[in-house]
Amino acid sequence: MVRDHLPAFFTIKMKTPKYTLTNLMLNYIIKYELSMNEIKYNPLPEKHKTPLKEKFSAEDIQKMGDLIAYPIGYNKALTIQRGQEMPSEKKKLKIFTNFRSAKDFVESYNNANSLKPSMELAVHINRLVMRGIVDDWDIGKIRGFSEKPNEIYDTWYKARDFYPNMDMTSHFNELFDWIQNGTDSNHKLIKIGILLYEFLDKAPFSVGNQITAILVAEILSKKYGYNPENIIPYFKSLEYVAEDLLSAHKMTKAKMDLTPFIEAFLYTVSLTAIEVSKEYADTYLKKVKKQGTLEWELNPRQIQIIDYLTLNQKINRKELTKMMGVSFMTSYRDLQDMVEKGYVKPKGKGRGTFYILCKEKFEKEDEIIETF
Repeated sequence: MVRDHLPAFFTIKMKTPKYTLTNLMLNYIIKYELSMNEIKYNPLPEKHKTPLKEKFSAEDIQKMGDLIAYPIGYNKALTIQRGQEMPSEKKKLKIFTNFRSAKDFVESYNNANSLKPSMELAVHINRLVMRGIVDDWDIGKIRGFSEKPNEIYDTWYKARDFYPNMDMTSHFNELFDWIQNGTDSNHKLIKIGILLYEFLDKAPFSVGNQITAILVAEILSKKYGYNPENIIPYFKSLEYVAEDLLSAHKMTKAKMDLTPFIEAFLYTVSLTAIEVSKEYADTYLKKVKKQGTLEWELNPRQIQIIDYLTLNQKINRKELTKMMGVSFMTSYRDLQDMVEKGYVKPKGKGRGTFYILCKEKFEKEDEIIETF
């Protein structure tokens, strides 16, 4: 069964079209929430979580570039995420380093922050994104009645056929207040989708509307528990359906009905949430659970040998003795015990003997872990 939803503040003041709560929307929301639970209930130690978060952050930087028609590739995005860009590149990559700073703000944002969901928060994010790129008086500036926004780093401009003359601050503050304090039954992800539509459609800032809007969506999803630790890369998600989202915007305006846009938004963020939760779960199963099995059967030195051989093809007793700082006999006993337990196998003869991982053992371990 579907129902028509018309938030009260949309009716007279904003004249924004209604939407219908469809089964598709409910399905996407359920998938998103199940994915969040998968992440919450598979807690990763920092040593495993940090590389994953770095990967997702780099992907967000890369896809932000693709979204604004400034592609840089994953390797360059990873360099920027690590703060390792060359000094000679800093001016050229200013939008990306600003974006990284804005993402750091989103990462640190919590309920104790003095900036509550409002246009004041959006202005702060816009300033972080655009500083040093346009004139100071345009940074964080809300667009005037007759002013057309600067289209730099904004590919959404092609979807806008006109820019309405309205009090942007009041309009968007009412939206933020509805999301934060509304007593209606509209799901928070749907509300965030509506806010994103309004940013796309109204372009409230003089410059930087697209990046600001998506960062606002990210920070709200984090605040309301739908993006734990800001792990879901929203820019990657929205770049995936960039053209579809613009088509949904066009259809929404033609039909005066937000349903197509909300469905497109929920579809892509739920897909991304599933992808992220799967990587979390795979890492948990293959790293955390496997590590528990190893700790049960092997001593810390032997686990280090496993880690070493995962990255390197082989090791001999002399190399192991030097690496571990133990006696030759201790190295021999560690390796022999691992041979007997099936973790490694020897190759060669005499002093030329070296050891490699026994892949069959680890393939079997993976099969056992997957059954949990």
